[in-house]
Formats: sequence, C-alpha cells, structure tokens
Amino acid sequence: MRFPIKLAIASGCAFFFIITVGFIMFPKMIKGKIKGMVNLKPGSDLREMFVKVPFALSFKVYVFSVLNPEEVQNGGMPKLKEIGPFCYEEWKTKINVEDIEADDSMSYDPVDTFYKADGPDCLDDDTEVTIPHPMILAMVNTVVRTKPGAVGITGKAIKSIWSNPKSLFINVKAKDLLFDGIIIPCGVTDFAGKAVCTTLKHEPTLKVVDEDNVAFSLMGPKNATPGKRIKAHRGLRDYRDVGRIMTFDGQPKMSVWNVSKCDEIQGTDGTIFPPLLKKEQGLASFAPDLCRSLIAQYQSKSKYNGIPVSVFSASLGDQSKNPDEKCYCTTPDTCLKKGLMDLLKCSQVPIYVSLPHFYDSHESYLKGVKGLSPDKEKHGIKILFELMTGSPVSARKRLQFNMPLEPNPKIELFSNFTPTVLPLFWVEEGVDLNKTLTKPLNDLFTIKKIVNVSKILILLMSLAGLVAAGFLEFKNGQSVNITTVKDTKITPVEPNGISTVYNGENGG
Repeated sequence: MRFPIKLAIASGCAFFFIITVGFIMFPKMIKGKIKGMVNLKPGSDLREMFVKVPFALSFKVYVFSVLNPEEVQNGGMPKLKEIGPFCYEEWKTKINVEDIEADDSMSYDPVDTFYKADGPDCLDDDTEVTIPHPMILAMVNTVVRTKPGAVGITGKAIKSIWSNPKSLFINVKAKDLLFDGIIIPCGVTDFAGKAVCTTLKHEPTLKVVDEDNVAFSLMGPKNATPGKRIKAHRGLRDYRDVGRIMTFDGQPKMSVWNVSKCDEIQGTDGTIFPPLLKKEQGLASFAPDLCRSLIAQYQSKSKYNGIPVSVFSASLGDQSKNPDEKCYCTTPDTCLKKGLMDLLKCSQVPIYVSLPHFYDSHESYLKGVKGLSPDKEKHGIKILFELMTGSPVSARKRLQFNMPLEPNPKIELFSNFTPTVLPLFWVEEGVDLNKTLTKPLNDLFTIKKIVNVSKILILLMSLAGLVAAGFLEFKNGQSVNITTVKDTKITPVEPNGISTVYNGENGG
C-alpha cells in the first residue's frame, strides 16, 4: 500500500475519532456528569452544603444618621451621613428537613443566625446615630394608611408613651437599633397609651422585656428564628428543577398582591441554582422579606479566580410604567416611581425598599434628601455566576429601607414635615468563594481547556494529514516513467559468413 493511502486512512480515522469523541461525546459526558451530581439527594455533598452552608456570608449594615434633626422637624430637607459598616457573620441553615419521595421534594425551615464580626473597615456597634424613632414613624404611617380614623388616638398615645416628645429624632446606639432593641416604655395607664401598648405587647416582631417595657429592633426578630416553611424540588428526576420552590408557607403561590402574576413564586431560595443554565434565562430567586421573586439579568462576561463567569444584576423595576409590575402598587393610584417598592401589603408596615443611595431610582427621591451618592459598583446587586455548574462564586445583594416622612396636622409631632422619602439604613449580604471552594471548578475548567486544545490540535493535524495525502497522491499521478534505451552495437560479419542484411547490391 502506497504511503499517501496509509496517511489518508490514518488521518481520516483521527478526524473521525476527534469529532466523535472530542466534539460530541466529551461535552455530553461532562453535562451528564454535572446533571447527575447537581441534585439534593440525601447523603450527597451538595445536599450537606445546602442544608448547612459551610461558610459565613458577610452581612454589613449602613445607617443614615440625620445631621440636622431640628431643621427637619421644622420642615427642612434632611441632611444625611452614612455611618458604617456594622459588620456581622450570617450563617444559613435549614432545620426540620423532610424528604418527600412521591414528588421528589424536600421541605425545611430556613434559619439565619448573625454574629458580630470585626474587620479593618467595621465600626463598633456602640457608635451612636441620629434617626427618626422607627417605632413612632412606622406606627403613624401604618395608621394613616390602614386606619385613618385612629390617627387622633395614635397622637395621644405617642404623647403618653414617650412623655410628650418634642422631636421625632432620637440618638441611639447601633447595636440597640439593630439587635438589642430600643425600649418602648409601656407602663402607662391612660386609655390611648394602654390601648396601643396592649397591641404592641402582642406584636411578634417586638420583644417583651418585662411587664412595663417592650423592645424594638430591626434585625433582632429575624436572628436565629425559623422562617416560614419551604418545599423545594430535589432535582433527582429533573436537574432543571433542583432547588426550585414548590410551596411557601404551605401554599403554591402567595396571597399578598391578589394578582396571579405578582403572587407567583419563581426560582430558588438563592442558595442553589440549576446547572446548565442559559444566560438569557436569568437567575430567579424568591425573597420572602419582599414577598416577591427577583430575576437577575445577564450583563457581561468576566473571570473569578481564573474561572470564566457571567455577571448578572437585578433591580426593583418600575411599577409606575411596567404593566407587569403594576400589581405591586398598594392601589392603582399610588404606584411609586422607578426603583422603589412599598412593602405595606407584605410586612403590614409602609416601608419603601430600594437600592442603596437610591441607585437606579427616579431622580426625585435623590433630590428629596442631601448626602447620597449612588454608585453602581457600591450599591448595585451583582452576582458572578458559573452557568455550566450553576455556581454563584461571588455575590452582593444590597437593599435600602426607607420610610415616607409626611406632614399630619392631627399629630403635633408631624405637623411641620416637608414630604420626602427618608432613607433609614441599607444592608449588604455578600459572599466570595475562596480558592479551596473554587478548586473543583478550576480543575473542571483545566480539564476542559486541555481537552479543547488537544482536540483542536488533533483536528488540525488530521486535516493536514488528509491534505498532505491528497497532494502526494496527486503528485504521483502526474509523474511519467521514462525507460532508458541502451545503444546496441552491430557485430561485423566474417568474410565467409552469410549476411542477412540487405546491402543494396544484387547478390546474383
């Protein structure tokens, strides 16, 4: 067999092999392996990490201290100074876990536990801040919206409980505001004060200190307290469903907004996502504190510790213009502008949530106060996500909580305010996986890179071999074999011999 034929056969076999194995079978093998690993099967490593996240998330709180409380009390524009961060570790666990084989699901109670953390940029939580009394402001705003007929008795209760305060603003330590609690003196005996205090003592988000006192804090009620029960897919039957919430508090959808679209529960609880996602799908997660799901949208490509990742970002939308978000308005006529959402129906208190410093919000909110500087990198929601394995490797979830500050002639303490939305505080929940946790991803991408380089080289070599074989065969076909003709000498004939060669003479 000629060499060009041998070269063509070898190159053709290599070409067929690398196309079949390198370009078809290997990617399928990787995807199959990932599909089989990314599920919440009892006893699996992923299940253990899902039930008890093996590392703490960073949790930072920034409080807006009011620099000119007297001016604001008399109608001036609030001047704010951001104080923080106050740093904590957040440990996420799930308790009372049960598996339901019939529909490939598991149910659990989520628990978030916070511990004080130190850091070079962290402030001591004994630091004092000046803020509007959150309990008085929340109480008045709630009564105005839900029971306007009780505004008068509320005003009397405020004077009774807080001894006829002259200012809405108080100086308080950060630790009391966030976790330990601000004391509400409820040892009053008058009708209005006693009626309000009786209600406060039965409020589950307040802590009863003793017979005469209750305490209010922003984070205390959530700390180490089981949340409402969640039922989620385990993903053994269909990897695309892993972690997806099936029911929340026993219901397949909420009954908060009374509109099917907004009451839908989409996505996971944010601690796990399905693998092999396409960037166009976005990252859907359900936020119980907001009574809604948020979908982070793809922004760009990036890298994290050498791993190719996709950057996703989320916003609170614009319920004043987006028809799909109109159902988040408290009434059809009271839609907030871009970037803000009223949680009255969700938390029973008119708290407005936004991104920090009113980033990506309507400019009117930013103009209502002084001292804010919105910045995309510092105040946006950002997730670095590896799509193939469904792994968030770095994330920053940021939310700001605000309250409307509005005048009310029926309550003396509120009579002179200029209407505005007043930022109270914002939080950042963050995670950055270290190199130990990202090593399996690095190993996977290293193998993929080696295989990709190898298959391209083999493919090019096989194509080069086929071309070379064709060229050699063509060259051989164009060759002409010339046979060399040797000179033959004629032997002279002896005189007496007989010659058979005609010599031109007549031999007669």
